[in-house]
Amino acid sequence: MTLIDSLGLATARVICLCGAGGKTTLMFALADEFVAAGERVLMTTTTKMAAQQMSGRWPGRQAENAQAISAIARPGAGAFIAYRELDKARAKVIGYAPEVVDQLAGSGLFTRIIVEADGSAHRPLKAPASYEPVFPASADAVLIVLGASGFGRPLGDETVFRFAIWSELTRLAPGEPVSAESVAAMVAHPQGLARTAPPGAARALFINQADDTTRLEIARRTLECLATASGNRPARAAIGRLLPSVQVLHETRYE
Repeated sequence: MTLIDSLGLATARVICLCGAGGKTTLMFALADEFVAAGERVLMTTTTKMAAQQMSGRWPGRQAENAQAISAIARPGAGAFIAYRELDKARAKVIGYAPEVVDQLAGSGLFTRIIVEADGSAHRPLKAPASYEPVFPASADAVLIVLGASGFGRPLGDETVFRFAIWSELTRLAPGEPVSAESVAAMVAHPQGLARTAPPGAARALFINQADDTTRLEIARRTLECLATASGNRPARAAIGRLLPSVQVLHETRYE
C-alpha cells in the first residue's frame, strides 16, 4: 500500500503539506515513491526548513527565483530541494513566495512539486496562526499531517505549537488530554489546519507516529469522529508511520 494510493495523489501535481509531526519526512517519502515511478520531483517550502535537511538523501540547491530553479533542473527522473536563502544563525533555509511555486507549476519542468506550507517548531501537533499555512494557488492537493505522539498528552506548549489557538478552536482546555474529538475538530474547522487552502484542492489526512496500540486507537477514533464532522472534512485519511520505514496501517475514504 503506497502513500500515493492511500492519500489519493495519483493525479496531483502540486502537493502542499501542513500540520506537524512529520511533514518533511512525508515529503521525502513521497519523493521516493514518485522518483521510483520515473518522475521528476521538486521539493521546496513557502516558509522555512531545517538546514540539516539539505544534506540528506535528496540534494539541496540554492536558487534565487523560478528562473534559477529552472536552470538547474535536469531531465529524467530524480528529485532535489530548492531554497532561496540560507539563514546560518538559525540553521534554516528560507523558501519562496507562493507565486514562485505557481510559476514553476506552469513551466512543466517537474511532474510533481511538493511544498512544505507551514512550520511546527518540532511539536507533534499544531494550530495555525492567522498568516499560515502559505499555499500557492496552483496547489491541487493539500496533505494535513498529525503526529500521534501528541495524542492523549496534556494540551500545552510541549505538545501543541500555538496551543492557545487549538484550545480556542476545539474548546479543549489547556492541561486536558488531546482527544480524538479535538483532533478531528482541528482538522475540519474552517480556521483549522488547512485554512486558506485553495477551494479546488483535494484534502487528505495522514496521521503519523502510530507506533503503539494507544496511539493507533486514538487515531482510529479520530477518523470515526471525522466521519460525522462538519466543516472541511478531508476526502481521504490514512494512519501509519514513516520511520524507520514507511508503513500504512489503515486508510479511510470520505468521498
